[in-house]
Amino acid sequence: MQNHLVMVCQASGVPKEKLLVDPKPGSPLAKRVLVSSRPDDFRPAFSNVGQKVLSALAGGPRYPREIARALGTHHQIVYYHVRRLEKAGLITRVRSEIIRGGAANLFALSSDGYAVEFGVKGEQLPAIQSVSRSKAFGRLFAEFIDDGNLNGWIVVGSPVPHGKNNTQARDGHYAIQLGLALGQFVRLPETFPVKLDVDIKAEKLERSNLIIVGGPRTNMIAEEINEYLPVRFRQGGFWGSIVDSESSSYNAELDCVVAKVRNPWDDHRWCVVIAGLTGAGTKAAIIGVTGFAESFLPRYRSGEFACVLRGVDRDGDGKVDGVEILKQP
Repeated sequence: MQNHLVMVCQASGVPKEKLLVDPKPGSPLAKRVLVSSRPDDFRPAFSNVGQKVLSALAGGPRYPREIARALGTHHQIVYYHVRRLEKAGLITRVRSEIIRGGAANLFALSSDGYAVEFGVKGEQLPAIQSVSRSKAFGRLFAEFIDDGNLNGWIVVGSPVPHGKNNTQARDGHYAIQLGLALGQFVRLPETFPVKLDVDIKAEKLERSNLIIVGGPRTNMIAEEINEYLPVRFRQGGFWGSIVDSESSSYNAELDCVVAKVRNPWDDHRWCVVIAGLTGAGTKAAIIGVTGFAESFLPRYRSGEFACVLRGVDRDGDGKVDGVEILKQP
């Protein structure tokens, strides 16, 4: 089991089930294995026939008679080893059936493998969050995740005066939180994945998957995409308003939009807009996407959508730490 690392997973019983994680780049999969500090716990697997029975079950559940035929061995020999493997917890009885007047038991592997663990301290690893990552977040960015790689750009507004409003963006740093969340799904990109809105224009990257952070006042790409959104930003008042398809208006400081539409420059690509009426609203949108996607996207599977959220201070410390849903797809 060299070149692999074992990570504890919530499980009960002896031997304990853990995750066998391959740390090499390009190997994101993990296997669940039974781990014990006593080699004798796995003794039934040490025999030649025991190993062959386990290998046969690696292809899926089978009856002992099927295994015996595949191995060219008398079925009583296989039954003997199956009983020992079941007692050791290495295989599990899936179901029992009456066939031709007798009981026939279907068996499967209890886990993906087994290992003997020595009493050493081990290597300290960063927390691996992928086992508990948000499925709704993953579905939202499915088109941006290509075999563990980020397929697209994170677009933030330029901090220098730009655009027709000659504004300065001060919300680009909120994309750090988004990057940490995306890191649960993708490897560290070889190419720097964050672009200023002015660079997207200058480098003609509009025909890409784009994650746009910030509203139309501070992000030129958001301004150009705004007319294609099911829920749009509208100028007026101190910081404008958000208007949905039913002409309902949202104009509180912490109101924000999370929307996903096809890229208007290339309908084979996608744009996700995460933006608020103010910088604080954009922060609220980021908090919503990275921490509460399961709440406002419980039924989302694919395609276009838009919702309106409002940042809230749940613990009363004066800082936004949650969102409430104002308009849900």
